[in-house]
Parts: sequence; C-alpha cells; structure tokens
Amino acid sequence: MEEQSRVGAGRRALVTGAGVRVGREIALELARAGADVAIHVNRSHGPGEETAEAVRALGRRAIVVAADQRDVAAVRAACDEAESELGPIDWLVNSAATWPHVAIENLEQEDFDAALEVNLRGPFFWAQTLGTRMRARGGGAIVSIADVSFDRPWPDSLPYCMAKAGVVSMTYGLAKALAPRVRVNAVGPGPVLFPQDYPQERADDDRAATLRGREGSPLDVARAVRFLLEAENVTGVLLPVDGGYRFGI
Repeated sequence: MEEQSRVGAGRRALVTGAGVRVGREIALELARAGADVAIHVNRSHGPGEETAEAVRALGRRAIVVAADQRDVAAVRAACDEAESELGPIDWLVNSAATWPHVAIENLEQEDFDAALEVNLRGPFFWAQTLGTRMRARGGGAIVSIADVSFDRPWPDSLPYCMAKAGVVSMTYGLAKALAPRVRVNAVGPGPVLFPQDYPQERADDDRAATLRGREGSPLDVARAVRFLLEAENVTGVLLPVDGGYRFGI
C-alpha cells in the first residue's frame, strides 16, 4: 500500500457520478491512493457533499462540481471549475450512468436518446475535454466504467447495453487518439449493487451465473479503477471485474 499511495500522491482526479454507489467508492479509493478529488454530481448534491467530507477525512482536498452530462457545455464548465479549484486534472473516471429497463415494444425515442446521451455522449465529452488537456500538459489517465453486457445485451435494456458497447469502442479509440501521453482504459463490472426495484429472482439468477456465486462490491470496482490509473504501461484495455459472469450468461 505504501508504494501505491506514493504513485497517487499529489494527483488530482475527477470522478463522475461520485455522490453515490460505485462512484462514491471510487472517489474514496482514489483519496486513499493520495489523490485530491473533484466529485461530479447531477442532482445528488447532498450525497456529493457527504462524499467530499469523507475524502477530506482521509486528508485529501475535495470539491463538488455539478453538471447534467447530457449538456456538453455544462460538462466543459465543470471541467473548468474542477481545474480552477484543484489544479490540472491528472485522472478522470467516467462512472456516472443511468440504467433504464424498458421492453423493446415500449421503447420511445426519449428512452433511447437518454440512454445514449448519458451513458456514451457524456463520457466522451468528459474524456475529450480533460484528455486533450492532459495530452497538452504531458500525461494523465482515463478509466471509464463499461459493463459486462456490452457484448451480451439484455433485451429489456438495449439502449443501455448499446451505449456501454460504445464506451468500450470509445476506450480503444481514445487510447489511440491520446497516445502516447494519456492512457485510456475501461472496467467491465458484472452484478454490483442491484437497484432496489430489481426483481429478487433475477438477482438470484445473476449471482448464480457468476463463477464466484456472488455479486461484486463497489470496492472491487474501485480497486480495479485504481489499478488501471496507476499501471503506467497499461492502455487500451477492458478489464472485466465480474466474477466470471460473462461465462455464465
């Protein structure tokens, strides 16, 4: 842990969707690595401030920046605010996402557009804005949260799965476009933190489909993100963190 902390010491990270759930754990893990953290929220201002306080309790600086990531101008303004308050961002983690469940016969254009705009367009413009700045300064790293479903789509979440497939393609493309100075990778979680309205039978089936026989934890994902941010010779990689779920579905 001492060596890992040295790698992250003095870094400045921006984590999208960091007020709650997996994004919050990622922000805390990067603080444990020694990084100051800009915590992006959309509407979760209260939880965002709680995450910021938890980061500060670990001895690191933290600020909260708000943006609807469907709004490209708002994303760019949040990047400006984060860098104005903390200094140049070294690490970006694209964690913010939405996961709508809509049967194909009920899908409307608004459902499709929202899933693609939040889960793909938003992450791209965070990465474009901060990634090109990192490249101009001489280096940095980006990790995006993809999903194990990117090539095994769920019929009731097709726009989400399509967007996450786009995140994987985006990762590979940005790794080339921002090379050699900026590394770009992705993490592909399996079952983690089922939503409250998720059917119990389906959750049980998902757990049983993993080779580990259980769902993952936010810390599993956060540690994988930290690894990819710190691993200086790893780029253009999708790292599954799914307990072998991809083999069972």
